[in-house]
Amino acid sequence: MGSLARKIVTERCSRSLSALLPRLWTPPWGLQQRRTIASSATGLDGCRDEHQRLVDALSGSAKMIPVKGDHVSLLDTPGDFYEAIKEGIRNSRRRVVMASLYIGTGKLEAELVDALAENPVLRVTMLFDALRATRPTHDSADCCFTSSAAMLSCLLLSKSAKWRQRKSSEDGERLKVSLYRTPDLTKTLQWLLPARVNEVVGVCHLKAFVFDDHVLMTGANMSSSYFTDRQDRYIWFRNSPSLANHFSSLIDVVSSYSFSLGSDEKLLPKKVADTKDRDGFCAQMGSSVQGLMYAASGEVNTPEKENEEDWDTYCFPTIQMGPLGIRQDEDCTVALLRGLPSGTLLQLASPYFNLTPDYEDVLLEVAEQNIVEILTASPKANGFYGSAGVSGLIPRAYSLLEQNLYERSRHRDVALQGKDTYDLKNGLSIYEYERSGWTFHAKGLWCTLPGDVHGPSVTLVGSSNFGYRSRDRDLEAQVFVMTRNPRLRGQLKFERDALLSRAVKVDSSSFLDAERAGGYVAAKASQMVRSWL
Repeated sequence: MGSLARKIVTERCSRSLSALLPRLWTPPWGLQQRRTIASSATGLDGCRDEHQRLVDALSGSAKMIPVKGDHVSLLDTPGDFYEAIKEGIRNSRRRVVMASLYIGTGKLEAELVDALAENPVLRVTMLFDALRATRPTHDSADCCFTSSAAMLSCLLLSKSAKWRQRKSSEDGERLKVSLYRTPDLTKTLQWLLPARVNEVVGVCHLKAFVFDDHVLMTGANMSSSYFTDRQDRYIWFRNSPSLANHFSSLIDVVSSYSFSLGSDEKLLPKKVADTKDRDGFCAQMGSSVQGLMYAASGEVNTPEKENEEDWDTYCFPTIQMGPLGIRQDEDCTVALLRGLPSGTLLQLASPYFNLTPDYEDVLLEVAEQNIVEILTASPKANGFYGSAGVSGLIPRAYSLLEQNLYERSRHRDVALQGKDTYDLKNGLSIYEYERSGWTFHAKGLWCTLPGDVHGPSVTLVGSSNFGYRSRDRDLEAQVFVMTRNPRLRGQLKFERDALLSRAVKVDSSSFLDAERAGGYVAAKASQMVRSWL
């Protein structure tokens, strides 16, 4: 048994216990007041007025999709994530729609592609970033192909592929592999920047999986490390056709502005527009994407309208595509944070500590009346740790940016101590995740409002890292979730606590480590390049 297979087996052995623990300690649920149709969006328990204000803050900027909380569940481990994708492919009967930065080229990834060939009745859409998917892979014992594009061309698109052998000639359009390339990569930049470095210009960073009417939202990519020892977050939305249709449509739109991958690994021209006219391309694509951001007039956001008493969870899908001028996710995030009531416990995770000034400012404001905890990767848990060349300096740059916010927070605490409203328990703290042999890639947030005795009632899951690239350069998609379902809240609490259990609180001594030392020049350099990180 290979090392990757052993890791998968290990994850499977721990799955039963991980799934059982939330059920053991989740408190019993009290009586729920009956809701009317007019107030169905306000049926969140605890502080109803506070929840309603948050619903209003988001529903004005994003479509609201009610779902049943019992149909939403969290996965715990990378192994669970891998099995969920495989299960989704095998059990789907109509469509599989997958978006990821890239797909790896090892045996585990090849098994997923083979699973598609075993289910030939599907309509399959796959979307990846063109720069990342065509980047040559590193030589390793588990590497079966030279790039993601090479593997997909061989296993899915070539005449000898199992998929082709199982489908009739007229079914060729049922499989589509699209590779998106940012319009900001000009010919000059393409000539100047080598492979891998050119990805700093911008990538398609969407991570969403649709299997019939089920949606799997995550920040993870489709490669072996994300299936074994790279910690992320994963939320299943089962039997949620409106949410599934939203992400299927979003991925279809982006695919229509992307290259198609051919059987010979060549990128075939876009169907809709060309990138030669950058502004025209962005305007046209932006208009297409904006049509998906809000509910159409008279649109019913969910088919489960026959029993509104089951609506205990509300989803708000958001999009962030800076090059297209779309900043919905950023606007909704800031609106949510500024709408939090006093006494909230706000916890935010980002593997790459490079928060934009707007996010830093609003988090410091929120911390005056609330507890704010930020979870990020320690240098050793950063995916770039130990990399050769310039990439090996990236963890140090993130540490310097983290130190900057830490010092801003401490100075702000000192300034607030003379005020009557100052409360010692409030403030901003930073925690670093570290686990031997693992890297950290989890992102999102959890909000535990006053009165939320069962666990967080608000979470955000998706692809954004809350940094400059997520805001300005990459294509991102997320889902805000508000719930009063006790089981789901218990799972959110368990997920959050499990991540924090492997984290250490940062203090001033944390930045004295030799691996973090940079000095004045390095600190200034990190500020200069942070918009590219």
